[in-house]
Amino acid sequence: MTSDDQFFFDFLASVPHDVKRYSAEVAESIDRNVDYAATVIKDALTVYFPHVISFGSRDLPALRRPPPRSVSERAYDWVMRHRAWTAAIAAFFGTGAVLYLGSRSFNNRKRRARRAGNGARKEIVVIAGSPHEPMTRAIAEDLERRGFIVYVVVQSVEEEHTIQMQNRSDIRALHLDLTTAPPTPSEIHPALHGIYSLISQPQSPAPGIQPHTCQLSGLIILPSLNYPTGPVPTITASNWADTINTRLLSPILITQLFIPLLTHRNQSNSIVFLYPSISASLSAPYAGPEVAVTRALSGFATSLRQELRLLQFSNGASCNTDIVEMKLGNIDLGPHFRVPQVAGTEVLAWSHHHRSLYGPSYLSSVEQRPVASTGPNAVRGSPARVLHNAVFDSIAPSRKSVFGRKTRRKAVVYVGRGSRSYGIIGEWIPTSLVGWMLGQGNLPQSSSESGNSSETGWERL
Repeated sequence: MTSDDQFFFDFLASVPHDVKRYSAEVAESIDRNVDYAATVIKDALTVYFPHVISFGSRDLPALRRPPPRSVSERAYDWVMRHRAWTAAIAAFFGTGAVLYLGSRSFNNRKRRARRAGNGARKEIVVIAGSPHEPMTRAIAEDLERRGFIVYVVVQSVEEEHTIQMQNRSDIRALHLDLTTAPPTPSEIHPALHGIYSLISQPQSPAPGIQPHTCQLSGLIILPSLNYPTGPVPTITASNWADTINTRLLSPILITQLFIPLLTHRNQSNSIVFLYPSISASLSAPYAGPEVAVTRALSGFATSLRQELRLLQFSNGASCNTDIVEMKLGNIDLGPHFRVPQVAGTEVLAWSHHHRSLYGPSYLSSVEQRPVASTGPNAVRGSPARVLHNAVFDSIAPSRKSVFGRKTRRKAVVYVGRGSRSYGIIGEWIPTSLVGWMLGQGNLPQSSSESGNSSETGWERL
């Protein structure tokens, strides 16, 4: 056998090995491509149908859904993307929290009168109100408990005896006769020399104790809150004169007498005018005396406030006496101060002509009052604590602002349920709608149509 034959036989022997190797490579290539195509199709279907086809072990990481992020992580990302908004929101809520906590601490603080260095009482408050009025007694007792020396203006021996019956050493009667006046308005009234000596000369509580000088911190003007009601023709001239003298003229004269004492040392003090505001705000019908007196008293207080702000002393200092108007709403002073109210019976004192002319509309307006329909014990006003805190804040020394400047007291303070809301209603709501609220749209039939039945109704009343 030649060499060519040997080469041919060797070539034929290697052919099966080459075919086997090439076929294996082709098969492996086909398997790889088929597996890759199957994986791509499965991953694509998994994205669109996640609940039908579950992820396999050979899922591509790029096509997997990211895990859900927590709320804190999303909030952190938002804060990092909006840093300016975050700073503004933090400043807004931080300032609000500081103001809220500051107001709570201010309202919850202990309100006590200042004492002298030797521990004695040194702040004096004068209340110009009748001792028979429940609110006068309540305010006097509260201020005495807070550490003030309280003087209550009395006009008769009976009122002075009422003050003495309270058995409070620091609630004293001040008999002030308004019919006698000093030679000139700027001089001290003879009845006020005792208070003048307390605020101008050092006082020693006992021998061996360091003397101190008292301070007149405030004058509280509190006229009677009970006014005659009814149509103007049914109110007698004596009632008008008594209302004007006791609730308007007397407060003005008392204020005039105390201004020299309040401006004597130019210390921080105030004059507080307390008066009911609901009827005056609504200009309620059949409440002419109350509306006339309260609005006149408010006008006097406003004029006096402007006058004292223009006052200049010899050293160039301005006057530190503030005028505060305290508009009262419904206030619950407690069961021992509550006075039963009877509404509508005053119609019996009218003449037949006035009863037939004004009776139906007057009784209709009375029925709109909650006290008349539900009784005095069913109507609850603001607690007495609100009134006492407001009175103390009105006579307490002025506080300094954030910038260190002394702020004046509020010119108008609303105290009691309904005082602010009825003020807004009377100022902004149309008069016709206010009249409908007061019952002017629900009037019964006139007496001319009812005939003798109305007269029978008056007799039954």
